[in-house]
Amino acid sequence: MAKRRRLAGMAVACAVTAGSLAFAVPPAGAQTAELAPSVIVVEGRGFGHGNGLSQWGALGYAVDHRWTSDQIVEHYYSNTTRSSASNPDVWVHLTGNDRNDLLVTSASAFTVADQQFDGGDVVRIGVSSGDFWVRSSAGCGRRGDLAADGLSASSRRGDRYIEAVPSNSDYAVDDQSQLLVMIYCDSRDPAVESRRTAYRGTLGVVDQNGPFSFNRVPLEQYLRGVVPRESIPEWGAAGGGRGIAALEAQAIAARSYVLSLAASRARSGSQGRFTDTCDWWNCQVYGGAARDGNALDHGTRYIHTNTAIRNTAGHVRVHDDGSIAFAEFHASSGGWTAGLDEGSRFPGVQDLGDSTAGNSNHAWEFRISRSDIEAAYPSIGSLVCIQITHRNGNGAWGGRTRGMRIVGTDGIEDFEGHSGVENGQWNRWARDPFRKRFSLRSDWYRFPQFPDGQPCERPASGTPDPPAETDGPGLWVLKSDGTVIADGTAEHLGNGTLRSSSDRFTAMAAHPDGDGYWLASSGGDVQSFGDATYHGSAVGAGGAEFVVAMAAHPDGDGYWLATSQGNVFAFGTAGHWGAIAHLWLAAEVVDIEASPTGDGYWLALDDGRVLAFGDARDLGCGPLLRSGMAGIGLAASPDGGGYWLAGADTAAHAIGAADHHGDRADRQNRLRAVGFAATATGNGYWLVWSDGTSFNYGDAPDYRTSRAGFGVVAAESVR
Repeated sequence: MAKRRRLAGMAVACAVTAGSLAFAVPPAGAQTAELAPSVIVVEGRGFGHGNGLSQWGALGYAVDHRWTSDQIVEHYYSNTTRSSASNPDVWVHLTGNDRNDLLVTSASAFTVADQQFDGGDVVRIGVSSGDFWVRSSAGCGRRGDLAADGLSASSRRGDRYIEAVPSNSDYAVDDQSQLLVMIYCDSRDPAVESRRTAYRGTLGVVDQNGPFSFNRVPLEQYLRGVVPRESIPEWGAAGGGRGIAALEAQAIAARSYVLSLAASRARSGSQGRFTDTCDWWNCQVYGGAARDGNALDHGTRYIHTNTAIRNTAGHVRVHDDGSIAFAEFHASSGGWTAGLDEGSRFPGVQDLGDSTAGNSNHAWEFRISRSDIEAAYPSIGSLVCIQITHRNGNGAWGGRTRGMRIVGTDGIEDFEGHSGVENGQWNRWARDPFRKRFSLRSDWYRFPQFPDGQPCERPASGTPDPPAETDGPGLWVLKSDGTVIADGTAEHLGNGTLRSSSDRFTAMAAHPDGDGYWLASSGGDVQSFGDATYHGSAVGAGGAEFVVAMAAHPDGDGYWLATSQGNVFAFGTAGHWGAIAHLWLAAEVVDIEASPTGDGYWLALDDGRVLAFGDARDLGCGPLLRSGMAGIGLAASPDGGGYWLAGADTAAHAIGAADHHGDRADRQNRLRAVGFAATATGNGYWLVWSDGTSFNYGDAPDYRTSRAGFGVVAAESVR
């Protein structure tokens, strides 16, 4: 089966079935003397940056230690004192509508820049070349009728804006019919409505070289949309009601945070700082009052959060200079918070509350395949060991990770040169390159397979590469120059020889007994090795077409060659069951796969379509999951009841009865996949990059195919 990389202008892929990737963790003693285990275990503590209040810790102190909210915030924000604040308006950037007109409605009457509208009206508010306007009878699919333009705008921090204002100025009301509702349109199809969100206060548009939407709402009403989004409302009932102290602490932190942020943005005085905060996680998550009619800040579920906000009304934390504290918080500290020298504005403290029952983030485990680490840091070669070199000194294992070395057969990655890393060290969560690369929950972690204090050095210079694996399912990798790499039960039976300087090898097919293989070149040349018998070639037969794929007949006495334009050439016992060269399909063939009987085959196209001929079953196709990621290979399940279509984005799409065992479709891939091969059981497969790096899933073993180096064009398995 040939797996040649192709690009597609518009790709379509077959439907994907659900699946899971299960790792078996070998004991450290089972590895070779040089290489790390195939699966690396990461043990960690906490979730988030560790600055300020731990939300789970606050719950633990409230429920288990019976602390009040004052005690909780004094513990986490120990260099601050209690103070009071008024109830100013908070200006919130609504990030989900950037550079779009604002669509507003309400069940009650409302105004837009003094223009009156009736309940039920839907208006579109926008700005063009500095001119504010409003249209009535609007919607996602309707621009609406011009109601007024040249509207008088107000100004804030150098930016001009207009607002929609509800008729009821009591923004604490829980009657949704009295609130303004913002209509969001689908980002992929702006004519389709995606949701309606009700907000307390006003809704407006600010001109910042285009329209941006905002919500202006009194602070205490703003908090009603924040506290239940950033914490769990039901905590208020925990411990017989003692959990309310944790929600009160969250309200104090959220109030202090937004007022500190607002003051900071006001001090900057620069245009573009129109709002005080935003509605997403990089500020504080703010959901408004209701979504599609479902309450988000009122009703039975939110009794505890609203009680916590009322109980702490105006309560903020301030520093000695009177400035309101930027009261950061995070999900779980793991047992210690980060300190002043680690990016936090507050001293690090031991967090006994964080170990409360139900906190799955207090201690956790994560697993990373060795091949993923090698793919992330290719200069190391094959992974040998990982060493934590620096920690912050607080808590288990010596505390949070502040430096590490990743040692491989070819080099060492100490992260020197990464942003925020000096002398192989970093001093905060945001600068930890390994945590960021693998999306770890926190920067407090260890590798139990590489105990602290254990030597971790590169193999001595001149140490030979580990030999090819000789056990497990067989896998061959083919390079364009004809070099063949063999692992498992696959045997190396010879390399191909190019007959022309303009030719290159593109395809490989295994003899069914596993003791031979054929290699095919782009020019149609075929070379046989081991038990594989030569039955002919397509040299000169395809004209200007390139041979891109090859498949063996199940009886071992024939094979097919397929060209990129859709011609199929049959040799030996292989029959010709059809081709597509005479059709205009705006796509290229990337692979051919024989049916179990040999009385048919499938052709895979780079746009994701799979075409069946002879007795090969048509299992259907669906839309591509990731636009622009061309198909590169196909492999059928042993009974022909399913198949996998591999994508250049290192994806594996399972169709029919084939099971999905995992892929890298949603990862940041350094290279595109060029090879795909399945195990004989149909319970696993490999995806291979052009530099030989392979990723194993299901029962496919982890082989060190990266020793092939760049130039890999195909992968084939013993089946």
